[in-house]
Amino acid sequence: MRPIGEIKDEAEAKRFGDFLYANEIHCDVDEDEDSWTIWIHDDDQIAKAESELAEFLKTPGHPRYTQASARAEKIRQDEAKEEERAARRQVDVRTEVFGGVQATPYLSYCLIGICLMVQLLQMTDRNVDFLRMSTIDITTEAKASMNQAQETEYRLRNVFLPEITGKKIALQDGEQVAQRGQIWRIVTPIFLHFGLLHIIFNMYWLYFLGGGLEGKLGLGRTLGFILLAAVVSNLGQYLLSGPAFGGMSGVNYALFGYIWIRGKNDPNFGLQLDQGTITMLLIWFVICFTGLVGNIANAAHTLGLIVGVAAGWLAAQRAR
Repeated sequence: MRPIGEIKDEAEAKRFGDFLYANEIHCDVDEDEDSWTIWIHDDDQIAKAESELAEFLKTPGHPRYTQASARAEKIRQDEAKEEERAARRQVDVRTEVFGGVQATPYLSYCLIGICLMVQLLQMTDRNVDFLRMSTIDITTEAKASMNQAQETEYRLRNVFLPEITGKKIALQDGEQVAQRGQIWRIVTPIFLHFGLLHIIFNMYWLYFLGGGLEGKLGLGRTLGFILLAAVVSNLGQYLLSGPAFGGMSGVNYALFGYIWIRGKNDPNFGLQLDQGTITMLLIWFVICFTGLVGNIANAAHTLGLIVGVAAGWLAAQRAR
């Protein structure tokens, strides 16, 4: 923003400001001791504004400036009405979910119910290995001689999801695994949680974010999005660290990314996250990488967030 000149008379300065505004040159008119300074917002419009100011100073009483004041007032009123309509269209996720605006989020309730049942099975020492990505991984001895890249490559080439692919894996006791077609394993790790705090945290965000999105996209589209996020985040975490992981957090970060980016770029979406929620989830995302909160599935968090941001941005572009 740069000043282009001064006008001594307050009424004339404001009339010239209205003229610029009516001609789509945004400016501020600020008092400066015994005169009024004209500030132009866009540097690309400074030359044009300076030319208009020179003309105005020659004939400040010309009717076109008086007429421009009326046009500027009309534009301001129209913009105020549009901002009011936009504000009514935008609903914070907390209002959408907790305020009863949307229909009952049956999908979110169902997912929460499954997670709670699985947690109960784990607490009663039931075997839930059929929900893990796999029960076979690189041996501890082999891992000790590998770096991260070598470990991921070995897992991809030699022990990649044997219960799904049917690949036979020689175990230390001579047995082999030859299961095939257990395709659910690429999704079901999202139902596994390790402790009460883990599941409470994830279920809160699933209800908070999943319930809001379900109210906008509907059950079917939300289910498809959650499955996509689960598959991508689970596969990424599995290749990086093996099958010893679980949780809904990858999906939750995908939901967060979608609502955040689409709400920001699509005024008609009708769902937004408040800045406090955005800041908190991004700070937690970074803290998890520090190792201060234990062994966290950071690859799942990252890939889920990428899926959500990309999907939200694409959906916003289509809507616009």
